[in-house]
Amino acid sequence: MIALQGVYNNGWVELAGKAPTEKANVVVVFPGETSRQKMTEEDRKLFQKFSGSIKRHIDEKKELVEALEEKYASAD
Repeated sequence: MIALQGVYNNGWVELAGKAPTEKANVVVVFPGETSRQKMTEEDRKLFQKFSGSIKRHIDEKKELVEALEEKYASAD
């Protein structure tokens, strides 16, 4: 994988460097704050459908540690 920075402008991405090929699949990530888009009616329905569906507190750090311990438990 090769990472290049660039600038998005009105539907186009201008790369800061030369791309290694003429045609390739890409992933575009917009770092930092972006303007919030309006929630559509479909978005609102999905939010209402799944809102409150998780009834437990999720401790991300604890789950990450447990996953790493499980992954590397047999590394000894």
